[in-house]
Amino acid sequence: MKSTEIKHNVQNLIDNFSKEEFVFDLLVAYGISKTSVTRLKKGDYNLSKVDGEILYKKKIFFKVEASDKLLSSIEDVSKEERILKQQPRFA
Repeated sequence: MKSTEIKHNVQNLIDNFSKEEFVFDLLVAYGISKTSVTRLKKGDYNLSKVDGEILYKKKIFFKVEASDKLLSSIEDVSKEERILKQQPRFA
C-alpha cells in the first residue's frame, strides 16, 4: 500500500470518525483485510483477555485510557510480558 493511499484512508477515517470503530477502521486504513478485522472484532484474533483491550499479534495493542493516566499506562504496558510476547508494532 502506498503512502498516498494510507493518507487518503486516514483522512476518510477522520472525516467519518466513530469512537467505537476507530481502532478497526485504522487497521483497515493501513491495509489489514476486512476479514481479519472482522475476526478481531469477534474476538478470534484478539489475544487480550482483558475487557476493553485489543491485542493483535505483531500488529497493534489498543486500550482506551484517561488522558491523565496515559503516560503511566504506556510505561506499565511497555513492561507487560503478555503484551511484549505478541510484538505489537503500535502500543
